Amino acid sequence: MKKIIALLLAAMMIVSLAGCGKTTEDPKGTTPGATNTPGQAENVTLKIWVPEEAVSDTDAMVKEFDRIHDEFNITYEIAVVGIDEAPSQVETDADVAADIFYVPSGGVADMVNKGLLLPLVKDYDTIEKDLPESALTAVTINNLHYAVPFSPNTYFMYYNKELFTEEEIKDLDVMMAKDLGEGKWNFSTQMTNSWYAESFFFANGCTLFGEDGRDAASCTFNSALGLAAGNYMIDLATNKKYLEDADGVGGAAFKEGNLGACTSGAWSAPEFKEALGDKLGAAPLPTITINGEKKQLSNFVDFKTIAVKSNTKHPLCAQQLAVYFANADAALTRFKNQGDVPILMSLSESDAIKNDFVAKALNDQAAFATNQPSIPQMGSYWDPMKAFGDGVYYGEITKENLQSKLDALVSNITSTLSN
Repeated sequence: MKKIIALLLAAMMIVSLAGCGKTTEDPKGTTPGATNTPGQAENVTLKIWVPEEAVSDTDAMVKEFDRIHDEFNITYEIAVVGIDEAPSQVETDADVAADIFYVPSGGVADMVNKGLLLPLVKDYDTIEKDLPESALTAVTINNLHYAVPFSPNTYFMYYNKELFTEEEIKDLDVMMAKDLGEGKWNFSTQMTNSWYAESFFFANGCTLFGEDGRDAASCTFNSALGLAAGNYMIDLATNKKYLEDADGVGGAAFKEGNLGACTSGAWSAPEFKEALGDKLGAAPLPTITINGEKKQLSNFVDFKTIAVKSNTKHPLCAQQLAVYFANADAALTRFKNQGDVPILMSLSESDAIKNDFVAKALNDQAAFATNQPSIPQMGSYWDPMKAFGDGVYYGEITKENLQSKLDALVSNITSTLSN
């Protein structure tokens, strides 16, 4: 609770809106049926959690939503809480938590299993047919939709065109062998982040929760294939040309021109473009060589979604606003200002999307990626995998104790079912 309160106090934006002077017309066609009912508007107070880069756009979206909805008189609070932090903070204290927040689709099932999410019914039909089946399936449990997908959620590789060629960036071992000069690193990713560390294991054919991601008792990260993947990670972590992207160190070095390539998502595009300009390139993750064979790095792919907590005091307004946040106009604004590639099928062929090299890199990597499991057991994956990555990078896990550490990793992931 203390952490949540601190975040709210440190990053709160509170805006009170009056319901007067609204029109019954909806110029964007997103919320049909809005009517002007002076003096009868429901007073609504909502807390909204978004990443830092989304605060300004979210503020504008809420103002527009309120303008076209005469039935609500909204006072709202916007606080900075990232998509990776929000689920755990909602679970910590749902009463203090935001009404609306971001959540990875891979975490939806776990939150539903814990009774934390509200099914979204009102206005969902305005967006449902424009969502890819894979995205809709990821947020649907027992025929109810518990979140609104708005962007593919995965990462790829950015590179500096002055330091690497288009051919070199296809192979990580070629990249690591190149001499970029004094004071420069060749490659950076996040071994210490469990959303990134899996890529080495998937590259070598390991599975998490079975081939279909639904077997809670199965994980092959401690197999012979997993052992080889772990050895590759250890070699990479101890290479002086490698930079661990902890606390944004990799991104900072990349923007300064001191790093050849780093892994990140479309959300980093605006700041990277500003820093590097025409020197910026983007591509799928490279291959790695394990036991003499080239293997394609394969990461998690899921979807960024917007959800509503189950105990919100204003369920009607909250779910309508959540859906509004994912409409076409909002998606294009988010893409332009935050780099989140829209998921709506109606936007996929727009010039703004298909001609963007970052969107292309994301889509190309999605073809290599592995669907992130959405079963409740996924909640038992994150902490053990992060601890493993920490152990590799900080040298506590060595080639001598790697097998026992992998055995412990798999045991921790599979032995205790999530509640």
